[in-house]
Amino acid sequence: MTVCKGRHRLRHKRNSGFALLVVVWGIGLIATMVVAFMTSGRQRLQAANNIANAVAAGYVAEAAINLKTLALVSKQSAVENPDNDVAYDGAPQFCIFDGAIVTVSIEDEGGKIDLNASSPETLRSLLLGLGVSDKKAQEVSGSIMAFRASPSATGSGRIALESTRQKKPVPLKQALFETITELDQVDGVDPELYRLLMRFVTVNSRSPGVDARAAPPALFAALAGYPAEIIRHLTAEPFPNTLNRKDPRFPAGLNQMSDRSTLLIHAEALLPGGQTSGRDALLNLRPANGKPFAFREWRRSEPVHLEEMRRLRMMGVKGEPDC
Repeated sequence: MTVCKGRHRLRHKRNSGFALLVVVWGIGLIATMVVAFMTSGRQRLQAANNIANAVAAGYVAEAAINLKTLALVSKQSAVENPDNDVAYDGAPQFCIFDGAIVTVSIEDEGGKIDLNASSPETLRSLLLGLGVSDKKAQEVSGSIMAFRASPSATGSGRIALESTRQKKPVPLKQALFETITELDQVDGVDPELYRLLMRFVTVNSRSPGVDARAAPPALFAALAGYPAEIIRHLTAEPFPNTLNRKDPRFPAGLNQMSDRSTLLIHAEALLPGGQTSGRDALLNLRPANGKPFAFREWRRSEPVHLEEMRRLRMMGVKGEPDC
């Protein structure tokens, strides 16, 4: 009788221990599920917040462009224009918009190399100045000429298209560039070179020349034959600089004054929470429809003044003007 009671007690203890283990395991499982749900919810909330802030930063950049557009149109229509001799070379201006730090710069498209009108020699000079090898500069400039040439572009001084082999998985366009983004379809233009050239070329000046006053600093230095180290420095840090825009080394035959009809407005926004966004807008101040202005193109852009904006944020923004 005593042995049976002992066995019964032992079995009861084992069952109680197993039940306790099941309860503990169940509580642990439920707790894990709750933690996972909370973590997932928090991550989703953070992702939604990041997206919302990124969108807000984009709207701030677009608002800065619209404000600058109104200022430019106002100056354009003024009877006396005090900024008539101002050359827009892309120098950045910093301001505050609803608590966000904003950078705005204006570039005259007449100060850039036109992909549809420039000579192969001008293109080659730019490429060489940017550090491209002579062989590759020759190939890329030839590819650009072939890409934009019409099918009948043969004969003396023209591109013989039948001798040009397109290595990229797109056919030769055989027509003028409609936008500089088509550079990615040109043979020899890899992603790194594409990002670099985008800063110095246009399809809007319709001129074989370049306005030396408005040329981006690195482009001016490249065309004027400055040393490679100076060009590299101006490519990385174009402003401030001590360039003499009347430097006699800039080819006189290439220098052509711009009518400032098409401007590229670049804006970057840094929100208090750290979110950033960049926008580019091509502004036509003399559209064919007779209106005061027209936007030819809007596109996203990479922030290029982010470190300076962060530095201003750390130092405080009380001294910066409103946009």
